[in-house]
Amino acid sequence: MNALRLILLGAVFVATSLGVSAAIKEGRTANDRPYASGGVGLEESERLKQMADKFSLQLVVSSRSGAYLADTRVTIIGANSQKILDMALDGPWLLVDLAPGSYKVFVAHAGLTQERNVTLAPGKREQIAVQFNVPADTAKNPAPPAK
Repeated sequence: MNALRLILLGAVFVATSLGVSAAIKEGRTANDRPYASGGVGLEESERLKQMADKFSLQLVVSSRSGAYLADTRVTIIGANSQKILDMALDGPWLLVDLAPGSYKVFVAHAGLTQERNVTLAPGKREQIAVQFNVPADTAKNPAPPAK
């Protein structure tokens, strides 16, 4: 009976571990460019940081206190007013490999929307940090208190 319990506990641990890393969403934009999103938990955040050099745009959403935010909506519009990407984010990170050009990035959270303009040059990467002034208790994974 103890051996069966160990096997079951091991299976639950493996399934949980796989589930965390599998939570990163990968897909394609309207113009067939790859993206990845997620970042809930340390393992996911670290994996996305390792993947970032393969993407021309890195977006991170947080509260002003520094706590990562999830439950946001991101819309990316190209220079010709084409909607490139429109998606809900379950985590604070979005990596998108956009073609060189100019884009408008809209990030919405808790009824608030922020807009950023970004121009991507060939071979260059851009980072956008969007912060919302929301109460800390609405933020996921709050940052530790400053020392």
